[in-house]
Amino acid sequence: MIKFCFGKEFVDIDIQKLTPSKNLIPNVKKSIKYAQIKTSIKEIGLIEPIIVYPENNGKTIKILDGHLRVEAMKEIGSDSIACLISTLDDAYTPNKHVNRLTIIQEQKMLKIAMERVSIEKLSSSLGISIDTLKGRSKLLDGIDPKVISLLSDKHTPRAMFNIIKKMKPIRQIEAANMMISFDNYSRNFALSLLNGTKPDLLIKGKENSLTTSETRKNIQRLEREMATIQNETNRIEEIYGANTLKFVIAKSYIKKLLDNNKVLHWLIEHNPDYLKELKKVSSINSLERTKT
Repeated sequence: MIKFCFGKEFVDIDIQKLTPSKNLIPNVKKSIKYAQIKTSIKEIGLIEPIIVYPENNGKTIKILDGHLRVEAMKEIGSDSIACLISTLDDAYTPNKHVNRLTIIQEQKMLKIAMERVSIEKLSSSLGISIDTLKGRSKLLDGIDPKVISLLSDKHTPRAMFNIIKKMKPIRQIEAANMMISFDNYSRNFALSLLNGTKPDLLIKGKENSLTTSETRKNIQRLEREMATIQNETNRIEEIYGANTLKFVIAKSYIKKLLDNNKVLHWLIEHNPDYLKELKKVSSINSLERTKT
């Protein structure tokens, strides 16, 4: 029974010992995303850990997640990098559960960066206009602190915050809790909550979003339908996650079998067809590739 998929502490590893598990896209270092990562690391430091998996008794340390961050730190001149050790050769789990900054976390980082360097320098480095940077730095202005706390680890679109700003704090908190309950943070859902808000719970000057009784009924029906769809989506995600874990365990076991010379020779002599299929399974990196 697997209890932990990762080590409990970060480990500093020589950056030159890390081996990529995939090839980077050509010209990726010229992208805006890469420039943002590099600038963020240079000004603030590494925020998201590098997920690695030791192979061949630790002789090879494979990068599961964080290839761009590693390349950026190499260019910056770092000798070592903080890593999180995975107990499985599995890139799905860290991508879904460990990494990825949320909008709120990104906004907080941006404010820190703007305190350390000029906005002109940030604008040039990130390839983002000064007006856009100023707008992003004020994204949470008018948002109740309780809402920021509730949504701090949620992946939300920026447009959603502009919508709930039109509500008074108590309604903002209600809306945030509803989004969490439905696991739906979309702009359209936020709009439906805004349209269903009573006039006295709207910020003065935002009362133009009032709705009729019929519209309210339609919104309530939509919310019920969305809740049903979300429940089904959650069920599918749970099944996919469980199947992925089973696949990773099976793949690891098959790879160990094929690394055993006695087993390998027996398969070559007695069941070459099985050997062919087992090799196919051991080379699959994702369940998506099993689709025909």
